Amino acid sequence: MFTRVLKSLQFKPSIRVTWCPFAVFILAATTALGQVGPASDSKSTIHFKNGDWLRGALAAYDTAVGVTWRHADATTPLHFNTGQLTGITLDGTAVGRLAAGNLCEVELVNGDHFRGNLAGATAQHFLFDTWHAGQMQLLRSTVRKIAPLPKGLKTIFQGPESDDGWTHGKISNETIGESGNWRYHNGGFHAKAAASIARDLGLPDSSHISFDLEWSGAMHLAFALYTDTLQPISLSTKENEPAFGGFYSIQVNSYSVNLLPVKKHTPLTYLGQATVPSFRNKTKARLEFFANKAQRLIAVAIDGKLIRKWIDPKGFTGEGSGIRIVHQGRGAVRISNLRGEEWDGRFKGPPTHPIGAKDDLVKLINNDRMQGRINGIEDDKLNITTPEGGFPVPLDRVKQIEPATSKTAADMPLKHRVRAHFSDGSRLTFVLNRWAAAGVEAQSPSFGRATFKPGSIMRLEFQPEKK
Repeated sequence: MFTRVLKSLQFKPSIRVTWCPFAVFILAATTALGQVGPASDSKSTIHFKNGDWLRGALAAYDTAVGVTWRHADATTPLHFNTGQLTGITLDGTAVGRLAAGNLCEVELVNGDHFRGNLAGATAQHFLFDTWHAGQMQLLRSTVRKIAPLPKGLKTIFQGPESDDGWTHGKISNETIGESGNWRYHNGGFHAKAAASIARDLGLPDSSHISFDLEWSGAMHLAFALYTDTLQPISLSTKENEPAFGGFYSIQVNSYSVNLLPVKKHTPLTYLGQATVPSFRNKTKARLEFFANKAQRLIAVAIDGKLIRKWIDPKGFTGEGSGIRIVHQGRGAVRISNLRGEEWDGRFKGPPTHPIGAKDDLVKLINNDRMQGRINGIEDDKLNITTPEGGFPVPLDRVKQIEPATSKTAADMPLKHRVRAHFSDGSRLTFVLNRWAAAGVEAQSPSFGRATFKPGSIMRLEFQPEKK
């Protein structure tokens, strides 16, 4: 529904104004846009540059007509000029599964990323099998990094797809304001008031948790790891709380990350702080938490860069297998693309091979490096030609591949360009040609032409046209 509400407005499908180059239905005649239709018709929303938004369902898109939108109170479809839109959030997306293979995390020169099975290499392309578009051919010069994932590691959670299975908790601490709730919407949780939400993920002894974080205003969050209680714990009065097992509190704010082991009848002592000055100039980041019980280790990475590792001198404090996310009621935050999985103890790093380099760089898990040309994949081995000759390297020995790249390889026209966010956390930028029930037809310099499953995309960001 539109955010500016005119309660007296009655929707008239016959009222329309032509808005070149596409036709746009205007829902109010001479005043501000009003509320239309019940909220229950769909959880998908279309967002406008002036801040308005409208619930409904994306019926189609093509470059000639623009966005075709359906609404319960409209007898005919609505058509919107993409030049007036900022994006669309889509309801009902689900994460697909890939068959077992050489699963890799792939990063492109333009910052896009996805997961896929590395299927081969040609003179011009790397080949990846994906769940959202079948096999994709990635132009070698557009691929910034390929990081093979160890085989056999289990994904224990991917989502959220709803708030089913999550426990909401009430916060009673008067210093952080009135307690509210995390609210699920379009693949993520968001909160403004102080709020707690928790779930027993069944965290293994060695785990990796990652998620996208967006915020506006001040930001102060606390993440409880390996907790056995799903209700929030007031640290200032923890001895008066009901019995609970030990857990780690990772406290993230606008300038730093702190780690605090929390145990009943044990004084609170921080293990150390890591400053994050870049947070002051950001409104979004990808956070990763790593934990290993045997090593008594907790670590945090932000946007692919390891910020700090902590070793608990008193042993691993966490006694449960759940997580709890507490928003302290300062600013507004959103958490999405949350993934929990087993961890093999490896830390992946950002690429260091210079953009514009003429050869491929392969980093091995023992920190050795090989430079040359990747010729292909055979029997789970990477075939590399170096000045010393050709070598087959088992993929399970490869930490990451950093191909030869080009600064201009991922350039594309801005017209009809969108950035698509997928339900598994992937992100790809492309020119959107057509959206239909049968598939989403797109093209880019990176992967040429591809057809994506409509149900795999949870959000579209429209880009401004080049002037």
